Amino acid sequence: MGKTRKVEPSVIEKEMQESRNKAKFVDEVERISIEQMVESSKANNRIGDKILMVINPLYVHIPEWQRQCDVIAATEIGTHYDKHKWEIPKLLYFDGKLWCVDGMHRIYGAYKGNIKSVICEIIECSMKDAIELFLGQTDDRRKMSQVDYYKAAIALGDERYIGLKTICNSHNVAVKGDPIENQVGIFTPIKDGIRSIEKNGTELLDRIINLITDLQWNGYADTYNGKAYTAKYIRVMHSMYAYYEGRIEQMESILKEKCIGTEFFVDNLLNLEQCAVFDYLSEIVRYEMESPFTEKKRKPVKKTSKVKAM
Repeated sequence: MGKTRKVEPSVIEKEMQESRNKAKFVDEVERISIEQMVESSKANNRIGDKILMVINPLYVHIPEWQRQCDVIAATEIGTHYDKHKWEIPKLLYFDGKLWCVDGMHRIYGAYKGNIKSVICEIIECSMKDAIELFLGQTDDRRKMSQVDYYKAAIALGDERYIGLKTICNSHNVAVKGDPIENQVGIFTPIKDGIRSIEKNGTELLDRIINLITDLQWNGYADTYNGKAYTAKYIRVMHSMYAYYEGRIEQMESILKEKCIGTEFFVDNLLNLEQCAVFDYLSEIVRYEMESPFTEKKRKPVKKTSKVKAM
């Protein structure tokens, strides 16, 4: 594997599967062998209500809903293996295979360190229950990122996260860590999106993303990393919709007339703090609303008042 520090779990699984293929530990050989090992562990290696197994880490699969793997950290685990610091990974026995639920870095590190046997705990439940167990981890040593949680929640069928994905993708916007074809930008504040859906349903967030897309602020997506869909602007738009409640359509119309295009975004908004972005846009909207029949040439004045974040 290259020098990339963090990689998707699918990359780890592909690497390990290639090794399983070379060892011919596949198909019926794998299924029968794993079944025998699990049954033997049930009979001989129960500690209270736990089933322990000594297993070659090569035989463990990495599910696609696992977190990103820090390759350097995992390699360190294998290189400096210390049995006294080893905490037992949890493996799901499902569909004739063993799947890593907790301890991916330990499993991959042991594999990279050519360690042939490690102690693991075997759990038997549904894949859904295993994902819920994964999402419920409280290990502060390697906190789960928003992207990691998002992927697992999608696999679990969490309607809030599926709603976020559906809204974004319907406007050709990808959710961070979940790229799509022909994307016009990347929605990065996953927690903000979920909070919005929990509080308002999907309609408001859908309207916000639709407006930002219509404003074409992300025309230089590659250059500016798709910043139009980052937390700053999503939160500003939530504040704008709250502030102009009852006049939302008028607000949207003014923004589409006066604030359209990537050049406007880069020249006027990109380098402002969140509160200043709100002040800048709100000044434009307020001026247009209060002077509907006069020629407007005055530029909006930047202010310093703070707006509560979402």
